[in-house]
Amino acid sequence: MTDAGSEALTAMEPRFVAPALVERDAEGKPRLRAGKCRDCGALSFPSATVCANCLSENIEPTTLARDGVLYSYSIVHRAPRGWRVPYALGYVDLPEGIRVLAHLGIPPEALRVDLPVRLDAGVVGTDEQGAPLQSYIFVRRD
Repeated sequence: MTDAGSEALTAMEPRFVAPALVERDAEGKPRLRAGKCRDCGALSFPSATVCANCLSENIEPTTLARDGVLYSYSIVHRAPRGWRVPYALGYVDLPEGIRVLAHLGIPPEALRVDLPVRLDAGVVGTDEQGAPLQSYIFVRRD
């Protein structure tokens, strides 16, 4: 590929890896799309078609809080082709009582359990053509 081609790919708008999991609010900030059972109130992320708590199929879409707390994390050194390594992957506890697995946009030396974090979006790698791939991530909350 020529340098001009590489520059064009780098300048491309990132493609979301899982666009059905994220929406933008009125301020353009990412929000995780979840499901809420209309019968018992249980949440699921990603949204389930059947409630794991009561087996109801009466699920409505909802969004989750942006702020959470890092429950646990790991540094990943091997990943599919195109993904940036090493990267941090962690479980984040949200105030609704749900735990989410996500990439962490935090330097490894700054990671610690119980770290306050906030939902964001970030480039996590590239596709087969070298175009950037974006996903929901959690970053340090100041």
